[in-house]
Amino acid sequence: MKKEDLPTGPDNKKQIMDLLTQLMENANLNNENAKAIGFIMPATDNEPEKFVRLSDLERSLEDMALVHEIAINDKFQLKPTHPEMASYAIQQTMKAAYWDLLREELSQNPPCYRMVIQLLLDIKEAFKSLLRDNNDRALNAILVVLDENAIRQLADEHGSAVLEHNAKFILNIMGMACCPIRDAEIAALKRETEPITQLRGIMEVLDKMKLDMANFVLATTRAQFVRYSVEYERKKFVELQALCGNNFPHVVQWLKRHKPPGADNGEEVRTIRLNDVQMPEYYIDAYQEYVQPDTNYPLPELLKLDQVRLEQLKGNALRMSACATVMQLTCAAVPSLANHPVRPDLARKLDILSTDYPGKITLPDLLQNLWVQVLDSISNQTVQPKEGPVTDGTKLALKTQILSIDSSMSVYGVIWRKLMMYMKALVMAEKEESVPFPVSFRDYRAAIVDVAGQFKRIVSHNFEVYGNYYLKSMQEC
Repeated sequence: MKKEDLPTGPDNKKQIMDLLTQLMENANLNNENAKAIGFIMPATDNEPEKFVRLSDLERSLEDMALVHEIAINDKFQLKPTHPEMASYAIQQTMKAAYWDLLREELSQNPPCYRMVIQLLLDIKEAFKSLLRDNNDRALNAILVVLDENAIRQLADEHGSAVLEHNAKFILNIMGMACCPIRDAEIAALKRETEPITQLRGIMEVLDKMKLDMANFVLATTRAQFVRYSVEYERKKFVELQALCGNNFPHVVQWLKRHKPPGADNGEEVRTIRLNDVQMPEYYIDAYQEYVQPDTNYPLPELLKLDQVRLEQLKGNALRMSACATVMQLTCAAVPSLANHPVRPDLARKLDILSTDYPGKITLPDLLQNLWVQVLDSISNQTVQPKEGPVTDGTKLALKTQILSIDSSMSVYGVIWRKLMMYMKALVMAEKEESVPFPVSFRDYRAAIVDVAGQFKRIVSHNFEVYGNYYLKSMQEC
């Protein structure tokens, strides 16, 4: 492919940056904010976890992994600067110096209110975005009370009242405008009696509220990020092909393994529409290959950006399946547990105990730990009030079953297949709410919905970016 054959059209990187600029404006984030907030980039197969500041984002967008992370991670959020970064210490030092200087101004005789006035005006600007489309009445009150002339007049005539009066008013407005997670912090600030400490706290909580607003705006524009990132990744892939051709041997082998026998004979195959590409149903099975317990095939080159994500997804699927199997075996052995109040408590404890599986603990060790917890729960005297305590024979039989859980066990196998079917159905569904949830995972609904949703995002995004190449390669196989 020649350079002149590369796709033309809108600059997708510019589109992404325009969205981020709009995000900063809507959330009233300035250049200083952009240096103080960012997000965690998870580890990849050759890069450790890192913190990317919003101010570095344009340069970082050259890293395909970053664009991909924004698109795939539905929990992607801006966060304060990572404490381990050198810039964090610098920011803290500068903030401390600022508040020391403000304290010095107020301790002069007579006190100087220059910095306080400017701070109150900055707070007014912050409220313009925080109260946008939210509460016009409160915003009008802010504009009147924090009018520059009114503030200066109050400072000239009543001195320290400019702090006391306005701080109380600002905290009341903050209490109306903040999300519930900030209520406790604002309540604590209302009880604070030291003026500088209170004012500093107001600014810190306002910064958090700006971040809350930025993440809200980010969530509402997420669909645009995803669309632009698909276009951007496609363009980068064409550039990669121009440099190295179609040298993706693991992709070709992967496609061949999953090519249906009748594909070359015109056999009709069900497809799923993903925006502007049609994905054959059997591709879902191909992606699921890398979630299976005993997969030893090398990962296709064009799935490398999702390698760590797939490993985490696979680990969570294995963990939840093990816990669900234990719950099913236990409820079958002790039927009274099925609808007993002890059940959700047992499920929660199994979830906690399995946190390190499969990364840091083997399956036999995990099952031993889970059995100990099951034994404690079924020994509860209220589990079988009519039948009496669970017998030793039942306990021994249940222990044997739990310690025998592996991929060859029929119960575990059925539960695993139901999970794979649910994940596949979710990818294929036009409306996710129409997909029936597997009853076997009733105790772990939130975790399974998260796993299946993650799988759907990986599959959909990867095929939207590379699907045309996959289909063309399949035709040439």
